[in-house]
Amino acid sequence: MTVKDYCIAIQKLLTEVEELNWAKCFENFISELELSEDHSTYRKIIAIYGGMGSFDDLVLYKDGVLCQKENDTLHTLKKELYNKIGNVWQ
Repeated sequence: MTVKDYCIAIQKLLTEVEELNWAKCFENFISELELSEDHSTYRKIIAIYGGMGSFDDLVLYKDGVLCQKENDTLHTLKKELYNKIGNVWQ
């Protein structure tokens, strides 16, 4: 999968559980990647992984119920996206 493919999968998952702020963030990344898949967008993506309340801390709930399956999928996608970008920079 490409960086854009990971972003699309994450955006779709976030939309499904109505995590719309983060979904919009990934929608913006997708738009930027469609224009140019360069390192400036990769830096923006990596930047959301750090700090308190970051994307890396996100736990998905819908209607007050933990979305275990979706959280497992998101965890995998987050890790793979981060590693994909890291591999591009090597």
